[in-house]
Amino acid sequence: MKKIHTSLLAGMLASVFIFIAFGTASAKDEAQVVPDALRGKALSERLCVNCHVISEDIKGTVPEGVPPFKVIANKPGQSAEHIRNILLQPHAPMPNMNLSRLEIFDIIAYLDELRLEGSGPSLLPDKQQKDMLPEIPEPS
Repeated sequence: MKKIHTSLLAGMLASVFIFIAFGTASAKDEAQVVPDALRGKALSERLCVNCHVISEDIKGTVPEGVPPFKVIANKPGQSAEHIRNILLQPHAPMPNMNLSRLEIFDIIAYLDELRLEGSGPSLLPDKQQKDMLPEIPEPS
């Protein structure tokens, strides 16, 4: 009986160690990942397509009055900060999708690709140095 408890305890401790080690590593590695428009499009097609027109090659119906991604991307004065804030603290009827920092910037990268020439500067913080994601402030 004591041997079973010892084995169980050892297994639990190993699981906790693996969780801590990989959880920390992935959070650290996330800061080194470049925002990716293809991941952003795929994520948008999975999470946003029920309410927004994501791209012209996707057909379907969406609620009236909800702007297509192309309109969001080209809105005068649009910024990554504004999009980030909407995704972090969505408004009704938009659901809270609990996106990671990388997922938010992947969606912003996709929206940046939908911007038309002359609609404003890039939505990405610095296209020359995209190896670091900007910090997102902790919710208050």
